[in-house]
Amino acid sequence: MILTKFEQSGFILETSGGFRLGFDIGNKTPTEKLNGLEGIDAFIVSHIHGDHFSSEQINKLAPKKLFLNSECAESEVGKEVEPEITIVKISEEIEVGGIKVKFFEVDHGPNVNHPKENMGFLIEVEGETIYFAGDMFNPSGIPVENLEVDIALIPVGTYYTYGPQEAYNFVKTFKKIGKIIPMHYERNNHIYPETRDEFKELASRDFVIE
Repeated sequence: MILTKFEQSGFILETSGGFRLGFDIGNKTPTEKLNGLEGIDAFIVSHIHGDHFSSEQINKLAPKKLFLNSECAESEVGKEVEPEITIVKISEEIEVGGIKVKFFEVDHGPNVNHPKENMGFLIEVEGETIYFAGDMFNPSGIPVENLEVDIALIPVGTYYTYGPQEAYNFVKTFKKIGKIIPMHYERNNHIYPETRDEFKELASRDFVIE
């Protein structure tokens, strides 16, 4: 399994069999960075905000399957490439290409125009578990006190999500984390890239930070 990070909260997960699942690659990623990735197998989206859900990036990736909540599905984003669209709900689980994904609700906090639905993902693939917190501002979703994950994808950019200290406080509540990949720190209004370094300085005492 290979997990590749893109700007903000975007990732592509590729299994050993070559199945490619993208998620939350939005308008902070230049489309030229996606050259050679056209025709990915599936794409999932946490919520409707453009830094996670953008026509230009989805059209470039041209996924065969697109998994969206109802709010995203009602938009025209990504429909130019005519993927097979499946509407997913909080607490649902799907399996695609041997990858299991459970969707959970995420609290985006007080500083945003609230989406109707905002989700995180718990992903199981090839014996590994990935926790994607999405745009989490307050602890929410599935309980993590007894959760063991190989990779935790955690926002650290502050204002719209956890800041470095809040993210550090949160990851300490997990039973076990193999490694943490910080996300959602690209410069954008109240977000500053330095927050990644601040988080790394705090958390590297206790965790492996990529």
